[in-house]
Amino acid sequence: MKPKWVLVAVTGLALLSGTAALTAPREIEELCFEQLQYATLPLRPRGAGEAFMANCIANLTPTPAKKRKYRSLNR
Repeated sequence: MKPKWVLVAVTGLALLSGTAALTAPREIEELCFEQLQYATLPLRPRGAGEAFMANCIANLTPTPAKKRKYRSLNR
């Protein structure tokens, strides 16, 4: 196996293992889905359910503690 592909595989696995911290806990998702079943959204337009779920999860999860670091676009 070429070293380039080994690096790609290791980087991919590292990224996949790190995404679990970015998702909401299963209990919160289930609670929001249960609330969605009883929510009366105005005529259920497209995307209303997804927006409801996103807002519900955002309201129930804490904000990140660390400040994100951004790269400067000035080179």
